[in-house]
Amino acid sequence: MKNAVARWLSWVWPVRVERTQGRQGELTVRWELGRKVLNTPLANQSFGSLHQLWREVFAHVRLKDRPPAEVLMLGLGGGSVVHILRREMKLHMPITAVEHDPQMVRLARAHFGLDAFADVHVVPGDATVQVHALPGRYALVVVDLFNDLDMAFGTDTMGFAHALRERCAEGGTVLFNTIGHSPESAQRCDRIAGNLRRAFLTVDEYSTLDINRVFIAR
Repeated sequence: MKNAVARWLSWVWPVRVERTQGRQGELTVRWELGRKVLNTPLANQSFGSLHQLWREVFAHVRLKDRPPAEVLMLGLGGGSVVHILRREMKLHMPITAVEHDPQMVRLARAHFGLDAFADVHVVPGDATVQVHALPGRYALVVVDLFNDLDMAFGTDTMGFAHALRERCAEGGTVLFNTIGHSPESAQRCDRIAGNLRRAFLTVDEYSTLDINRVFIAR
């Protein structure tokens, strides 16, 4: 009953469920427009605008027509990508997710039902480091690594681009979400694009939500 009331009220104004301190700052779970979302102070982390972004990107690359055999997520957040793949697209491949912030993982489990999905393996640690150590290669690599609105440290290095190439299976795809909200962050987006073009055969771009640029590397 409490959730039902909060969901209804959230069509009028956001209803906070939990606020906690994550590794990089404040994390808030709240109801917005009938849906529970996970936010940092300046950005949606899961189930709001970011959820819609990944829906659009997966449709753009026609993921349902060519489902990947195995998925690597660098950055779990509240688990939006897991929900889209499993619940909305009805795809059941194994998923490995690397997440640096234990509070993110706890919130994903407590509020967004992460544990309801089988064959989802969460690896703790910094994804820009763990990507070098992970075994195997993945048909789809989803990169979504941010500290609030800013891309995580190390994501714009050539070493990270080469590591993504190593983790990506032959014929696979890397989907790399970036945000250019300022001249400095826009330069970092351009640097990431340049690094990917040196590491992969082709790199396309899908722009959405005004400031998001998702690079599609194959």
